[in-house]
Parts: sequence; C-alpha cells; structure tokens
Amino acid sequence: MKRKVNFIGIGVQKAGTSWLAEALNEHPDIYIHREKEAHYFNKERFYINRLHYEWTFKNKNEKVVGEITPAYISEESVAKKIHSYNPNVKMIVVLRDPTDRCVSQYKMEMTRGTIEENNGLWDAFSRNLPKYGPMKTRGLYKNQLNNYYKYFKKEQLLILQYDELQKKPSNFIKKAFNFLEVDSLFIPKCLTTNIKHKKDQRKEIEICNQDINKVRSFYDSFLTTES
Repeated sequence: MKRKVNFIGIGVQKAGTSWLAEALNEHPDIYIHREKEAHYFNKERFYINRLHYEWTFKNKNEKVVGEITPAYISEESVAKKIHSYNPNVKMIVVLRDPTDRCVSQYKMEMTRGTIEENNGLWDAFSRNLPKYGPMKTRGLYKNQLNNYYKYFKKEQLLILQYDELQKKPSNFIKKAFNFLEVDSLFIPKCLTTNIKHKKDQRKEIEICNQDINKVRSFYDSFLTTES
C-alpha cells in the first residue's frame, strides 16, 4: 500500500522550487513526484480519483512523499482541499522579494509566449496578467499565507527565503531536512547547481526601470498598509 502524500511544497513561483525539488529528491528518505508539480489540488481533472493521484508517485519506502506545485499558494480553494486530503501534511513555501519575483515571471511568460498582449511590465502588472496566474496577485504573500493558516497550524508550514538559497544553500536545505525530520547532515549533489524548470528558456527581455520601480512601490505600499 502506498504511503499517503505527507509533504507539499506550495510555492512560490520563481523562487527556486525546481532546485528545492531536486535537492529533496536526492535525499534517500524523500520522494518527490517525478513531474515535481503534480497539480492534483488545483487541476483534479488530470486524475481519476485520489488513488490515481497517489499511484502516480511511484514511491517505495521513503519516509517523506510529496510534490511541489508553486501555484498552490495563490489559488484560494487549494488550502481547504489539501486539508481534506491530509490535515497533518507538512508544507514548505519559499518566499522571494515580490518585485524580483514579478520581474522573473514576466520574463518567463514573455519568453514562453504565455502572457497576453501588453505594453510592458507595468501595463501587464496593473492589468493582473497573465490570467492563468496573475503576476500582481502572486506577490501578495501575506494574504496567501493567512488563507493556509485558516486550516493548518503554523508549525505545519515552513517558510524559507530565496535570498538564503542564493547565499547559503547548505543552511537553506538543512532547515528543510530538519523540518521534514530526515537526516539533516545529508549534502545534495546539486547544492551549488543552478536548476531551472524544464520549460524555462533563456531570452533577453528588456524591462524599463520605471516599470520595475512602479511595481516595487505597489508592493511597498501594500506591505505598509497590511503591517
């Protein structure tokens, strides 16, 4: 009988979750879904039922079985669905400066051709594009976390920082291992490797500083209002 999924990485997009998935999966006591992003809790139509979802993991006897789907944190209905599935699940979220995250997403969307027609970063941001995963909304972390705290105890959710991943990856992953209660002395081979999503491509996208400053001002204002 397969072990119920007991770990879920819920976000955020463009904050090193592909690296996190690889590092966790290297640990002998952890199994991360082969696609990384299983999307069961926001795209149930991909699965026949819960058993089908669990069957897709192909795990063996690992202590921790999970997936990392960054979209989960920003979709309001997901927290309740995860709680219904496993109220004792452990979750990790990696937070990144919201403006830097937004710029990274904009470049990704423009490279993939998945963002609607726009006149630059600020135009797309102010219109809350793209529709499938709006840049503006995805940076409102406090609202998203509070939605999860409606259903889960705070100790079930580990918040990590993208800056620490960039500067001290060994400290970053050790926190994750400790949280998941596996050997924290294990050192992943990918520790200093830059790992990107398999769909990511490199393409130079020019963004004017004025647009970036407008986005930063929006988030600064939002944080001031919410504090």
